[in-house]
Amino acid sequence: MPKNIFIKTSILYKEKGLLKFLIYSSVIKEYDFYTLFPNGLNLFIYNNNANKYTYLSADWVKSIDKRFYHIKGNIEIMSPKGSFLKTEEIFWDIKNKRIFNKKYTTISNSDGMMLHAANGIEASEDLKEIRLRNISGTLPIK
Repeated sequence: MPKNIFIKTSILYKEKGLLKFLIYSSVIKEYDFYTLFPNGLNLFIYNNNANKYTYLSADWVKSIDKRFYHIKGNIEIMSPKGSFLKTEEIFWDIKNKRIFNKKYTTISNSDGMMLHAANGIEASEDLKEIRLRNISGTLPIK
């Protein structure tokens, strides 16, 4: 049984007056060792600038001690520089600031690059460093 259940919740977190993240979820269930977002969430992570953020949306999320996240279903991540990632499952290690999976993943950006990783990815949480497994794609030539 959950300790707490929150319905239609927005969570705004600030440090030293600066917005750090904003979460919206229709249902949040808190258990002793984890938090479950059974209907998914929308997450905005701000990086010292209220106009620049990383956006994540997914259909289902499980947070373990707010250090490790298991995320599933229609995942979309957009970086502040416009890189866009789509996949069906991802793991997010907050402590090491890494995301990874072994699922088909697509990454695209505004200059027309589109990459497909058939066997998953490993990346920094801001998508600045990305390692793709079994890659194919389209690169624009200038």
